[in-house]
Amino acid sequence: MKRNRMEDLLYRSEHCVCKQCGGPLELRMIVYNKYGGSGTELYCPECRKIEYGTEPAVYKAAKTFVDSTGFNHFVDLEENERTYMLNIAKVCEIMSWGAKYWGIMTKKGFNIELQLPPDDEE
Repeated sequence: MKRNRMEDLLYRSEHCVCKQCGGPLELRMIVYNKYGGSGTELYCPECRKIEYGTEPAVYKAAKTFVDSTGFNHFVDLEENERTYMLNIAKVCEIMSWGAKYWGIMTKKGFNIELQLPPDDEE
């Protein structure tokens, strides 16, 4: 069981990005508390947090959605860069859930060929 988790984490570190900033993820040994207990986790060095990540295509679509619609799930929070990043992460979660529900994405990524717009068309 542990080997499968490590294989999944290694795959995700190479193929996924942070849901909040879109940056690369790395494997890190995390010490959970001063009394012991540690484990390998995916970590975003830019956000400085443990992060499971998302597919790059999902992050790009979520960011484009938030930018073009002004989506704000966190209406009680002050609108700033942090809230903007949290909104992108929330849309990533929604889009990923939908893709898994429709059967077009697994834990190894998309299982269909995506028709993505060119980078200059947002």
